[in-house]
Amino acid sequence: MNPVLVGIASSFLGLVLYVVGIATPAWLSVSVQGQAESVGLWQICATVLGQTACASYPDLSQLKGSFHATRAFAVIGALLIAAGLALACFAVKNNSSKGKKIGGALIIAAGLCGALAAAIFTGDTKSTPNIGNPPPFGYSFYLTWVQMVFTIGGGAAIVYGGRREASQDEIPVLGR
Repeated sequence: MNPVLVGIASSFLGLVLYVVGIATPAWLSVSVQGQAESVGLWQICATVLGQTACASYPDLSQLKGSFHATRAFAVIGALLIAAGLALACFAVKNNSSKGKKIGGALIIAAGLCGALAAAIFTGDTKSTPNIGNPPPFGYSFYLTWVQMVFTIGGGAAIVYGGRREASQDEIPVLGR
Protein backbone atom coordinates (compact mmCIF):
# COMPACT_ATOMS: atom_id res chain seq x y z
CA MET A 1 0.00 0.00 0.00
CA ASN A 2 1.34 3.43 -0.94
CA PRO A 3 2.22 5.33 2.28
CA VAL A 4 1.73 8.71 0.58
CA LEU A 5 -1.88 7.93 -0.37
CA VAL A 6 -2.57 6.56 3.12
CA GLY A 7 -1.03 9.73 4.56
CA ILE A 8 -3.15 11.96 2.34
CA ALA A 9 -6.34 10.10 3.34
CA SER A 10 -5.42 10.27 7.03
CA SER A 11 -4.54 13.95 6.75
CA PHE A 12 -7.81 14.71 4.98
CA LEU A 13 -9.71 13.03 7.84
CA GLY A 14 -7.60 15.09 10.25
CA LEU A 15 -8.54 18.24 8.30
CA VAL A 16 -12.25 17.46 8.61
CA LEU A 17 -11.95 16.81 12.35
CA TYR A 18 -9.84 19.95 12.75
CA VAL A 19 -12.24 22.25 10.92
CA VAL A 20 -15.28 20.85 12.72
CA GLY A 21 -13.44 21.12 16.03
CA ILE A 22 -12.43 24.75 15.68
CA ALA A 23 -15.62 25.94 13.97
CA THR A 24 -18.25 24.51 16.33
CA PRO A 25 -19.15 26.21 19.62
CA ALA A 26 -18.71 23.30 22.02
CA TRP A 27 -15.25 23.62 23.53
CA LEU A 28 -16.94 23.89 26.92
CA SER A 29 -20.47 22.60 27.44
CA VAL A 30 -22.65 22.77 30.55
CA SER A 31 -26.18 21.47 30.85
CA VAL A 32 -28.30 22.01 33.97
CA GLN A 33 -32.06 21.40 34.31
CA GLY A 34 -32.95 21.72 30.64
CA GLN A 35 -30.71 24.71 30.06
CA ALA A 36 -27.42 24.40 28.26
CA GLU A 37 -24.55 26.72 27.52
CA SER A 38 -21.61 26.07 25.23
CA VAL A 39 -18.51 28.11 24.59
CA GLY A 40 -16.48 27.90 21.40
CA LEU A 41 -13.55 29.77 19.96
CA TRP A 42 -15.77 32.13 17.98
CA GLN A 43 -19.13 32.28 19.76
CA ILE A 44 -21.17 31.44 22.85
CA CYS A 45 -24.47 29.53 22.59
CA ALA A 46 -27.26 29.09 25.12
CA THR A 47 -30.24 26.76 24.94
CA VAL A 48 -33.34 27.52 27.01
CA LEU A 49 -36.61 25.61 26.60
CA GLY A 50 -35.36 24.01 23.40
CA GLN A 51 -34.46 27.31 21.73
CA THR A 52 -30.79 27.86 20.95
CA ALA A 53 -29.32 31.32 20.52
CA CYS A 54 -25.69 31.99 19.62
CA ALA A 55 -23.72 35.22 19.73
CA SER A 56 -20.16 36.16 18.87
CA TYR A 57 -17.93 37.54 21.54
CA PRO A 58 -19.03 41.15 22.05
CA ASP A 59 -15.65 42.71 22.83
CA LEU A 60 -12.52 40.90 21.70
CA SER A 61 -10.34 43.17 23.80
CA GLN A 62 -11.91 41.69 26.94
CA LEU A 63 -10.77 38.15 26.08
CA LYS A 64 -7.65 36.79 27.77
CA GLY A 65 -4.40 36.59 25.83
CA SER A 66 -4.38 32.80 26.14
CA PHE A 67 -7.76 32.68 24.38
CA HIS A 68 -6.37 34.79 21.53
CA ALA A 69 -3.36 32.45 21.35
CA THR A 70 -5.70 29.44 21.15
CA ARG A 71 -7.60 31.05 18.29
CA ALA A 72 -4.40 32.06 16.48
CA PHE A 73 -2.85 28.58 16.63
CA ALA A 74 -6.16 27.05 15.52
CA VAL A 75 -6.32 29.26 12.42
CA ILE A 76 -2.62 28.85 11.60
CA GLY A 77 -2.97 25.06 11.86
CA ALA A 78 -6.01 25.02 9.57
CA LEU A 79 -4.14 27.03 6.95
CA LEU A 80 -1.05 24.82 7.24
CA ILE A 81 -2.96 21.58 6.82
CA ALA A 82 -4.81 22.91 3.78
CA ALA A 83 -1.53 24.05 2.22
CA GLY A 84 0.20 20.78 3.11
CA LEU A 85 -2.56 18.65 1.63
CA ALA A 86 -2.64 20.73 -1.55
CA LEU A 87 1.14 20.47 -1.92
CA ALA A 88 1.16 16.72 -1.21
CA CYS A 89 -1.57 16.09 -3.79
CA PHE A 90 0.26 18.24 -6.33
CA ALA A 91 3.50 16.36 -5.57
CA VAL A 92 1.79 13.00 -6.10
CA LYS A 93 0.47 14.20 -9.45
CA ASN A 94 3.93 15.42 -10.53
CA ASN A 95 5.87 12.63 -8.78
CA SER A 96 7.95 15.09 -6.75
CA SER A 97 9.52 13.55 -3.64
CA LYS A 98 10.61 16.99 -2.39
CA GLY A 99 7.03 18.28 -2.62
CA LYS A 100 5.79 15.24 -0.69
CA LYS A 101 8.31 15.82 2.09
CA ILE A 102 7.48 19.53 2.38
CA GLY A 103 3.73 18.86 2.23
CA GLY A 104 4.05 16.19 4.92
CA ALA A 105 6.08 18.52 7.11
CA LEU A 106 3.41 21.25 6.77
CA ILE A 107 0.75 18.73 7.78
CA ILE A 108 2.79 17.66 10.83
CA ALA A 109 3.21 21.33 11.81
CA ALA A 110 -0.57 21.79 11.43
CA GLY A 111 -1.26 18.90 13.78
CA LEU A 112 1.14 20.38 16.31
CA CYS A 113 -0.56 23.79 16.02
CA GLY A 114 -3.92 22.16 16.74
CA ALA A 115 -2.49 20.30 19.72
CA LEU A 116 -0.89 23.52 20.98
CA ALA A 117 -4.21 25.37 20.64
CA ALA A 118 -6.00 22.66 22.63
CA ALA A 119 -3.21 22.55 25.22
CA ILE A 120 -3.34 26.33 25.76
CA PHE A 121 -7.13 26.12 26.11
CA THR A 122 -6.76 23.24 28.59
CA GLY A 123 -4.23 25.13 30.70
CA ASP A 124 -6.31 28.28 30.69
CA THR A 125 -9.50 26.42 31.60
CA LYS A 126 -7.86 24.35 34.34
CA SER A 127 -6.34 27.49 35.88
CA THR A 128 -9.83 28.99 36.30
CA PRO A 129 -11.33 28.12 39.72
CA ASN A 130 -14.08 25.54 39.27
CA ILE A 131 -14.71 24.50 42.90
CA GLY A 132 -13.32 20.98 42.57
CA ASN A 133 -15.29 20.04 39.46
CA PRO A 134 -13.48 19.06 36.27
CA PRO A 135 -13.96 21.48 33.36
CA PRO A 136 -16.91 20.48 31.16
CA PHE A 137 -15.03 20.06 27.90
CA GLY A 138 -17.26 19.53 24.85
CA TYR A 139 -16.94 17.58 21.63
CA SER A 140 -15.23 20.41 19.72
CA PHE A 141 -12.38 20.36 22.20
CA TYR A 142 -11.93 16.59 21.88
CA LEU A 143 -12.12 16.67 18.08
CA THR A 144 -9.24 19.14 18.09
CA TRP A 145 -7.14 16.70 20.13
CA VAL A 146 -8.12 13.68 18.00
CA GLN A 147 -7.20 15.43 14.74
CA MET A 148 -3.61 15.48 15.97
CA VAL A 149 -3.33 11.68 15.63
CA PHE A 150 -4.56 11.73 12.03
CA THR A 151 -2.68 14.82 10.86
CA ILE A 152 0.68 14.00 12.44
CA GLY A 153 0.39 10.33 11.44
CA GLY A 154 -0.68 11.25 7.93
CA GLY A 155 2.06 13.85 7.58
CA ALA A 156 4.66 11.36 8.79
CA ALA A 157 3.43 8.77 6.26
CA ILE A 158 3.70 11.34 3.45
CA VAL A 159 7.24 12.32 4.50
CA TYR A 160 8.21 8.65 4.75
CA GLY A 161 6.78 7.93 1.31
CA GLY A 162 8.60 10.92 -0.15
CA ARG A 163 11.92 9.87 1.43
CA ARG A 164 11.52 6.27 0.31
CA GLU A 165 10.82 7.31 -3.28
CA ALA A 166 13.75 9.75 -3.23
CA SER A 167 16.17 7.04 -2.06
CA GLN A 168 14.95 4.70 -4.79
CA ASP A 169 15.61 7.39 -7.41
CA GLU A 170 19.26 7.87 -6.40
CA ILE A 171 21.88 6.52 -8.77
CA PRO A 172 24.38 4.33 -6.92
CA VAL A 173 27.98 5.47 -7.10
CA LEU A 174 30.41 2.64 -7.87
CA GLY A 175 34.14 2.44 -7.53
CA ARG A 176 34.77 4.67 -4.53
